[in-house]
Amino acid sequence: MLAQSGSLAYEPSAELTVSGTIVHVVSVAAADGTVGVHLDFKTLDGMLNVHVAPALFIGQENFWFFADDQLEIVGVKAFVDGNTSFIARSLKKDGKTLTLRAPDGKPAWKPATEGTDGCGVTHAPLPRGTER
Repeated sequence: MLAQSGSLAYEPSAELTVSGTIVHVVSVAAADGTVGVHLDFKTLDGMLNVHVAPALFIGQENFWFFADDQLEIVGVKAFVDGNTSFIARSLKKDGKTLTLRAPDGKPAWKPATEGTDGCGVTHAPLPRGTER
């Protein structure tokens, strides 16, 4: 499922909108010091491991996440590190929208060149097991 740039293939025709509650906000540091943000996200259909974006990008957009936040997320399902995951394109919280990707899935930030799992940061696989 890896695209040419090392990031996941994003298939716009497979986009879904999910609503739910953040259970955990997970930050994962890469060797170069960048930090990727993931969410354990509870929907009516179960848990999702949501790959968001680099923390620096989220902060530059004046956005933040906490456990128990209610969100609406647009994105696509993907199989990453042995888990079914969700690659977010946009997130809506309290009437405010954070756009992470263009409609074709291209990240709004400068992506890492290798090993990116959709959060925008090259890091070791996450043994999350949120969804299998």
